[in-house]
Amino acid sequence: MKKKLTWKHYTGIGIGILVLVYCLVALFYGKSFVCGTKINGIDVSGKSAEEVIEIFNKKADNYSLTIKERKNQKEVLKNSQIQAKFEGADEIQKIKDEQSSFLWIKGLFGGEKYDDVTMFSYNQDIFLKAYKKLNCFNKKKIIKIVNAKPVYKDGKFIIQKEEVGTKLDAAVTSKKVDEYIRSGISTINLEKEKCYYNPEYTSESKEIKELAKKMNDALKGSITYKFGKQTVVLDKNTYSKWFKIKKNHIDYIIDKDAKENWLLKFMYKYNTQYGWHKFKTHDGRTKKIYGGPYGWRISKDKEEKAITKMLSEGTQETREPYWRAKGKVYDGVNGDIGDTYVEVDISAQTVYYYRNGKQKFATSCVTGKMTAGRKTPECVAYILYKQPTATLVGQGYSSPVKYWMPFIGNVGFHSASWRSSFGGSEYISNGSHGCVNLPSYSAATLYSLVKKGDPVVVYY
Repeated sequence: MKKKLTWKHYTGIGIGILVLVYCLVALFYGKSFVCGTKINGIDVSGKSAEEVIEIFNKKADNYSLTIKERKNQKEVLKNSQIQAKFEGADEIQKIKDEQSSFLWIKGLFGGEKYDDVTMFSYNQDIFLKAYKKLNCFNKKKIIKIVNAKPVYKDGKFIIQKEEVGTKLDAAVTSKKVDEYIRSGISTINLEKEKCYYNPEYTSESKEIKELAKKMNDALKGSITYKFGKQTVVLDKNTYSKWFKIKKNHIDYIIDKDAKENWLLKFMYKYNTQYGWHKFKTHDGRTKKIYGGPYGWRISKDKEEKAITKMLSEGTQETREPYWRAKGKVYDGVNGDIGDTYVEVDISAQTVYYYRNGKQKFATSCVTGKMTAGRKTPECVAYILYKQPTATLVGQGYSSPVKYWMPFIGNVGFHSASWRSSFGGSEYISNGSHGCVNLPSYSAATLYSLVKKGDPVVVYY
């Protein structure tokens, strides 16, 4: 009679089968890596040490490094430029030798991972030649780093976004590239590996936002100059160009040179004293006459102080420039000369007096001798003062005169009783020492007509 099998018998049989299967699997893994084994991220389960070494040798033979750079640029160092060689064969064999095939079950719960196995060595001499020629190290192609900064646009300062640039930290980059090659990793992202230098300040930096606010707060002042027919406005559209950001990138100053250059150009354009004058002569010609003390001149010191105050306090004003010297008019029929003046035509040896645009008087004269040091100066000057009598003293002479009317330095109109003739070519060889000699009656008439400050126009 057969004995009936119980659950204990079935359990024992089942366990026996499981043990047999487990041993058979262990036997299978006897010459290969057990289930779940990963070396440097590669699953080598069921492969022999020789097979794994061959895998890594092929990987070395085909190895190239892709370099991902900023601005969506990418470069590749080919295998021929690296000549990688697998160096971890002994470590792989050691891992296999130390594995127990009977512990293959661990693979079902994650297995064994070996991430620090020595991978590649490479030919550094050949590599460096190619590495140094990469575009990312080419100075001509490197984009400079620029910090975010306030820039003036449409009446206010806005923050110009930073330029991150493409300048690499050479030491960090070399170290990271070396690590990637030796680890057998085929792609390196230089941005993620923090190989780049970065701007110190970005558009989101608190310091830059505060600087923009500070600069905008300084755009309130203005000066509107009105004189003659002229209107010149000095406001933020002009002086915003004078704002210069300091080297620390978070503060600014007013560029004194830029401010002074603007003022000098302003003065050069609108000053007439010692400058050019356009004049319509008695016979209808238009002359350009340079020099002489008559005219308008802006006070540089006073304007500089006023502009500095406007910038610091935000004041707004409309006014004439602060004048150091003034003419009769700024915009008249003869520019700043106006329509009341004395005209000296040296070539014609004639003096004219005009009042309100009408000729009131004319007379012949004798001007300075046409030799160095004695010529009557071509200029636009003015009657400095009037004196009924005077003694003119110079090198080799002392002459009492009547109706003395100087207009530039020691040069002026006066009577010349010692002369018997006036006009013509007398002045060329027998001219005065620079003054305008007049007949006594003419000197008296002119003396009665002119006033202190009247313009005097002298030309050849």
